[in-house]
Amino acid sequence: MPIGVRTRGRQLLLECGAAPSTQAQSRVRLARGTRGLIVKAFFLAGISALALCACTTTPGAATAFAPLSVATAPSDFRIVPDAEILASRPALAPSGDVKAFVGAYLDWIFTPGHLVERSVLSDMEPQGLPADADFYAVIAELAEEGHPAALLMNAGDDPDTPQKLADSGNYVARLILELDKLSAGSVQQKVDALGWFRAEAPKNSDAAFAFGTFLLTQGGGDFMGMSGLGAPTPGEVREAAALLFRSAEAAPLDVSLQVASSFATHAGVDAEIDTRLRKLLETVVAATSLAPLPEPNIEGMTDEQAMDAYATYEAQMMEVASASGAHVSLAGMLHKGQGGPADIERAKVLYRGALDATQDYTAYTALTELGVDVSEYDALFAEPAGDDLWGEDPESVPAPDFAPEPAPAPHQH
Repeated sequence: MPIGVRTRGRQLLLECGAAPSTQAQSRVRLARGTRGLIVKAFFLAGISALALCACTTTPGAATAFAPLSVATAPSDFRIVPDAEILASRPALAPSGDVKAFVGAYLDWIFTPGHLVERSVLSDMEPQGLPADADFYAVIAELAEEGHPAALLMNAGDDPDTPQKLADSGNYVARLILELDKLSAGSVQQKVDALGWFRAEAPKNSDAAFAFGTFLLTQGGGDFMGMSGLGAPTPGEVREAAALLFRSAEAAPLDVSLQVASSFATHAGVDAEIDTRLRKLLETVVAATSLAPLPEPNIEGMTDEQAMDAYATYEAQMMEVASASGAHVSLAGMLHKGQGGPADIERAKVLYRGALDATQDYTAYTALTELGVDVSEYDALFAEPAGDDLWGEDPESVPAPDFAPEPAPAPHQH
């Protein structure tokens, strides 16, 4: 089941398929030159996997770990500059060993507790890689030599690889397996995985991010049954908030945006969530801009250069769209007085900025309700004329021109 995911213009393509066992094995197909792919691939492998039917046996007792309380989650947030996170990224020395460099790069990304923040900021192919180097061939060589991160990257070639690595103590492999169990395992496996995540999430930010994202995406009020069939319950939202706000306490803008966006439809569920969400949105809004972006001038460019220019423009537009969503979410909270006192005038400013930058329909309707003149956008959002969305008034369509069927002949005795 191919899944496309975008985060600030960076796309991941993920292919998942159910394996014969109770775990959903996934094969990752990564797009060249994009960012934030590795963490998305592994975390979303569990989230987007097809859920298998739960087994009918009664689950055994699991170690009890109570869900974290939102009240214990951070209430102040900081955007960590990309440069601060990337400062420890390996660099290839002149005439250095390419394979050793790629191995060090993968180790850096797959460091437990830093997988989310480093992956979301990293290109699939590391910067500084020689043009004639085949990144995927190098990964295959490293995998043959038993390099753990390379083996995980090539796990589709051997579905047993994550289990073998987890048994040897590899934390990221264990994280992948537990998320798969949570999504597509038997009842007992789900119970065990739930206990594992609740034990690990307070200690490991990657586990907190994965489990919190799972709760919001794969909830539906029937955790032990088929997953992903509805919205998360209020209890799942509260537990996810306790986890994800920890992940966003000091995080790059990409992660902060994702966490804030995750709760865009959950404002008003809980006062503790609202207070923190409003502060997180304030932090994100302060770090983003909705300035209009000019289309690229491709005059004199080759076809390849023009494609690259438009790809960059599209990525920048996706970033603006993501930021616009955060501006609208904060405006909604200010409008309704969620998470703090209402501020209608500032809400209008934020709505207007989002409307002008991305023609956001929510901003348009909110401004209309607040009595702001946005008539210049009326034509853009106007419904088609007539009662028929296909452009025709049903009453104007002539009746079909055909003779009625004759009545059946009377039955002959």
